[in-house]
Amino acid sequence: MSMTFATNAASNSAMNYLQRNSSAQASSIAKLSSGSRIVKASDDAASLAVGTKLKADVTALKQAATNASQASSLLQVADGALSRISDTLIRMKSLATQAQSTVLSDTERGYLDQEFGAMEEQIDFIVKSTRFNDVSIISGAMGTNFTTGAGVGVSTGVTVRATGGLTDGDTFELSSVAATGLVTLTNTVTNEVQTKNLGAGTLTANFSGTIAFEALGISFDYDGVDLSADLDAAPNTVTVVHGPDGQGAATFQVGVDAVSDVVTVNLKSSDAAALDVDGLSIATTAGAIAASTALDDAIKTVNAERATLGAAMSRIEKIGENIATTMENLDAARSILMDVDVAEEMTKFTTNQVMTQAATAMLAQANQLPQNLMRLLQ
Repeated sequence: MSMTFATNAASNSAMNYLQRNSSAQASSIAKLSSGSRIVKASDDAASLAVGTKLKADVTALKQAATNASQASSLLQVADGALSRISDTLIRMKSLATQAQSTVLSDTERGYLDQEFGAMEEQIDFIVKSTRFNDVSIISGAMGTNFTTGAGVGVSTGVTVRATGGLTDGDTFELSSVAATGLVTLTNTVTNEVQTKNLGAGTLTANFSGTIAFEALGISFDYDGVDLSADLDAAPNTVTVVHGPDGQGAATFQVGVDAVSDVVTVNLKSSDAAALDVDGLSIATTAGAIAASTALDDAIKTVNAERATLGAAMSRIEKIGENIATTMENLDAARSILMDVDVAEEMTKFTTNQVMTQAATAMLAQANQLPQNLMRLLQ
């Protein structure tokens, strides 16, 4: 190889290796600092794609585990309420049995009937007060959707919620008198009507709040809606449309697939009317006998519903366990693809560090070669 002043080939070669070693050393530092084997797509594009998908699945499964936990909590609340209803029915059965005794007069049966009626009211109270996230869960309200008209009172800025058991196809009309604050909701199918007096000056041009019609099982949540003008019934309509699983259907997303990883639990209405114990009386012997038979059937219905909830809770518990196992395995697979092997990468870093130091030293030596040529000119 010829020796020249203009080109220092040795220096260029040392510089090239120094840059390579420095780049490899920097890559190792980035991987060790981040804990990831892939810090840019060029490191391993295929593993990056697979690893990112696995990470997304694990994140979704974490939320699914939370959903399963919430589902279990909801079902436990429902089961607890049904347990109290069962206790109430048993007390009513005891009163009905006592009222059948011929040693009691009608007056004494009347005393028993007072408690009997109070127990019936207690069943409806339990149903109405059993809520999860402000949704009535054993009244048949879950799984209920609505189609609304174009009226101001039911459209933009308004959320319609079911707070009680509703019948598919029922249509409600909402009307108001802004000056007095009277708001009226009418079920056009059953002709049931409920009016709420919110007070004069309440219905403003920027109304926010909730108007609940407990007797009809519907609540309206308003967010900055103009209710300063009277509402006509015709455009302010709401029609009940139950979901594909029907009245009382609670749906839980317990996996990453929006179609197959879904659990649906039917939570039927358990009020006195649904149990066929409304309107019963034990004021007479005949009434007590009839009530006793109806109560036996109601207790069987509640037991069947609790069995359904128990099966659902057991299934969701197993789903939660499966989610935990799946997350563990997917996370391990993602770790293999994405996480850096610290021992291996540290070995590479040490090697590249030594090579960088060597290349730096050699570059210094190569830069001295032209100086040696100067001696030939002396």
